[in-house]
Amino acid sequence: MYMLQQETMGHYILLETHFMKQSIQKAVSLERREPKSLVSSIVDDACYVVQKSVNRAIGSKSIDTTCAMINNAASCLSIEVCNELLATVKTGYPNSHSYSWQQGTDEQVQDQKEQFMTATNNTFATAENILKLKKGFELKCEKGFSGDKSVLAKITSCIAGFNEVHADFKDVLRKAEQNLCKAAVFPKLHPVVAEFASSTHVITEDQFYMLEVEDPWLQEIVKVVDELIVPLKGLLKLPIYDSVLALSISEMSEYLEKLVMTCSYNQLGGLQFDKRLRSLITYLSGITQWSIREKFTRLTQIALVLSMERLSEVSEYISSSMMCRLTAAEIRQCLRLRTDFRKEDIDKITIDV
Repeated sequence: MYMLQQETMGHYILLETHFMKQSIQKAVSLERREPKSLVSSIVDDACYVVQKSVNRAIGSKSIDTTCAMINNAASCLSIEVCNELLATVKTGYPNSHSYSWQQGTDEQVQDQKEQFMTATNNTFATAENILKLKKGFELKCEKGFSGDKSVLAKITSCIAGFNEVHADFKDVLRKAEQNLCKAAVFPKLHPVVAEFASSTHVITEDQFYMLEVEDPWLQEIVKVVDELIVPLKGLLKLPIYDSVLALSISEMSEYLEKLVMTCSYNQLGGLQFDKRLRSLITYLSGITQWSIREKFTRLTQIALVLSMERLSEVSEYISSSMMCRLTAAEIRQCLRLRTDFRKEDIDKITIDV
């Protein structure tokens, strides 16, 4: 009788797994997206199929059957859904500078953009659904196998496999976010930020006050962010948009720091850079839901060093700073960018960070 039961359950597992796999493949082939939706039908359809299959296995009250179907469900989501999304992400996001193919009509380009955005949103939404599925299976198993703690521990261990699947989806999501930034944001952001190094920072009082009234460099950065990045908020799930914005701000900060260290300054130029940086941080803070000041800590401290009136202020700055992100060598390097500080005087000062 036991052998017959095991054989029956073995056939059931094969049948249920085949049904689950075929159903998900069918859902992928029939994928559709409603006009106002950020995600397509595959998000709900795939998770619904998995949920029903695993719940039926749990209902069998068989430990081995339940564990087998939980493992197969996790594998199916990873292979049939995650890999499908990864393939779309790898195709890349097209832009005017770099396409993932050599020829194509405007309609084809727009098509690929929409597919990429949908796949990115699908990846995030499916990752969230996987955590919900995991929680649901845990609760159902706690009720169905509450009599034996060792059995429940074994099943819970299998359910934990969904954490790895969730991690797979999050990894694809990170790739999508980075791809979007590198293809659509950074190529347009870099040239505007790079203009910083094209202008002089050894300025007169008249130039300083003129830039206070109107700063073309800052205006261009605001324009690019407003026209290029902010509209993504309506095309991406909010956490994805926040992540893309964070990546863009980090890139801007790191690139600007490199440019700053290639220029020469007098005190007014240093003060102007400090003012520009504060204005930029204020603007970016207004379009984010989290604090961005951490990403500009090093630049803020560089601006402070560049705007010092006297070399003696360095020790005052270090003693008053809660956490100096610049090394002694970097502070000295910043001071050497000042045309009105003598090299021999810079070499003489003591910098204890």
